[in-house]
Amino acid sequence: MANRGKTSSVYLRALISLTLCTILVFAVLCFVYYQRMSSSIISEESNSLYNRAQGIAIGFQSLEKGNTNRITAVSDLDKEFLLSSSISNTCYTWIVEKDGSLLYFTDIPDPVIGQLQRNDTSFLMTSTQMRGLMDRTSGGVITGTQNGLFSDPQNSWLSAAYPLNDSGQYLVIHESVDVGKQTMWMLSNGLALPVLISFAIALLLFTLMARSLVRPIRLLSDAATKVTHGDLTARIHIADLEKDSPVRFFITDELSEMVITVNHMIERLEAQENDRRVFVSSIAHDLRTPLTSIKGFVSAMMDGTIPPDRFDHYLQIVKTEVDRIQTLTMSMTEVSTLGQEESMNMQPFDVNDLIRSTVNNLENLIDAKNLGVQIETYTDENGRLTALGDKEAIMRVIYNLLTNAVKFTPTNGVISITTEYNSRRNLITIIIEDSGPGIPADKRKRVFDSFYKIDESRTNPGSGLGLYICKEILRAHDQLITVGSSRVLGGASFSFTLKGVRKAGL
Repeated sequence: MANRGKTSSVYLRALISLTLCTILVFAVLCFVYYQRMSSSIISEESNSLYNRAQGIAIGFQSLEKGNTNRITAVSDLDKEFLLSSSISNTCYTWIVEKDGSLLYFTDIPDPVIGQLQRNDTSFLMTSTQMRGLMDRTSGGVITGTQNGLFSDPQNSWLSAAYPLNDSGQYLVIHESVDVGKQTMWMLSNGLALPVLISFAIALLLFTLMARSLVRPIRLLSDAATKVTHGDLTARIHIADLEKDSPVRFFITDELSEMVITVNHMIERLEAQENDRRVFVSSIAHDLRTPLTSIKGFVSAMMDGTIPPDRFDHYLQIVKTEVDRIQTLTMSMTEVSTLGQEESMNMQPFDVNDLIRSTVNNLENLIDAKNLGVQIETYTDENGRLTALGDKEAIMRVIYNLLTNAVKFTPTNGVISITTEYNSRRNLITIIIEDSGPGIPADKRKRVFDSFYKIDESRTNPGSGLGLYICKEILRAHDQLITVGSSRVLGGASFSFTLKGVRKAGL
């Protein structure tokens, strides 16, 4: 339950983190959109204000009947026109002299009064405040804060100027624009639904991603806990990885590889545990029998059950059993170094001669069961088949395979030994087959494990290290050994490879 709580906490934290990241991303996007929309609104309002200033100025000029001279006074009709235009356009209208003095104004906004200069009769705009408005013949548009004309923190003010005549008089209008309100209105009405839908989709995808990332981690944690408590049958099964699931897209290759690696690790631990049990069982069995015999014979000699004239006979049996224990102990010690390449004395040798020599050494065993031995060898033009390896170690491989073949081949059976050479790969293959019962397919994967015996009843003598030693010797030679069925003889078929020695020039 504690692990469940931890993984739930991890899942919750991951989900909260992803949610916050999503909110942050959308907040940044909305902020960027807000800034761009604000700039766009100001730009559009500036163009609109300039066009309205132009329209009012042209209307005013038409009232003046095209007079291009300096206006000295504003008639009542002009004032009514300017006031009505201001009301209809929701703006403040000024007529400004070339020197910045206000000839006429419909009103002055409160944020501006404190920024203007005053004389006895009028207000004055400074040269800085007129910059961008009246320093060009066509007029212009500025924001209020650009030239220090407005200081309103709540609203954005725009000013637009258009020339009234050739005397330097300009019509200037001012408008307050609530950019924030307009932008928020556009955000709430134009983007609210798409943003909410996008946020919901992103949150759903992030939830699936968080689940797909955390679930394998939880399964890894559960499996590790089970292994820690000794359950080596634990495996990590993620259904989304084992089928074409859309969620599989969210599970990264690293997590997939981690799951596979951990499963392989547990399988190896389970195999090692099984090997340890087999090892203990094998050692106990292989040592118990000779020790029981030794103890029995020694006790019988000590208590007089065996007469002194029979001591030599039974001492010879005791010696044989001690030699058997010594041989087993040496084999166990030797196994730890067999797989190391540096322990091998690599030299060229004739494989065919080594096979014949080993068969001759086993002649007594072969004749005892009246077995037939068929040897078919590949030879070069010099009658040799030269391999590179440790001759004594390879002789042991052949010896172990042949003794196994003799052991399991019934009386009057046949053993076949074949050598082949692949010049393209420069590999020699040695094949040893027999006419015995063969090895069941379900046991072939384990025949090369240490202390493994096909006959689980252990009625057959041996330590169960013979084939394991063969595998380790060949591994030190960077070669392989395989097991199968003999197509011709019907029994077991063992084959292994050795590196050949090419002749000069080939």
